[in-house]
Amino acid sequence: MKPIFFIGFMGVGKTTIGKRLGDVLNLPVIDMDQYIERIEKKAIKDIFLQHGEPYFRDLETKVLFELKSEEVIITTGGGVVERKENREFLRQNDSVFHLTCSFDSLWERLEGDEDRPLVQNNSKGKLMDLFERRLPLYEDGSSVTIHTDHQSVDEVVQRILPYIKS
Repeated sequence: MKPIFFIGFMGVGKTTIGKRLGDVLNLPVIDMDQYIERIEKKAIKDIFLQHGEPYFRDLETKVLFELKSEEVIITTGGGVVERKENREFLRQNDSVFHLTCSFDSLWERLEGDEDRPLVQNNSKGKLMDLFERRLPLYEDGSSVTIHTDHQSVDEVVQRILPYIKS
């Protein structure tokens, strides 16, 4: 079995849903941002501050390709689709789930989150522009889109299970 990937904008629930699916399928879950933080021994916001976004995106690509043969659930960072090579890699996998919800739902979750550099450094309008710009990139890199508005974590997991190939 190849990895199961979750992609989508920050705050959509990739990590939460990934963990619950991991419990259901008895699979380990790797959160790419946390994985990168362990490798770099610093928080994502510090990586952005000290090295910049291009350096962080290089790390994301490296990790994505390193984990390609693992039997795991991988929850990606929201910007993993920024690079064409990452989208092409993701498209080669059958189990890439794009989780999405309305921007208003996202903003309620993200507003004031000090651990997300893109939230701290951008206005609501700029984040909405980023959200809308990335939507087609998520679609390009995914095999299935799941809308999570007004659904519990368990309801979303139940919608995902029929797509998982064992």
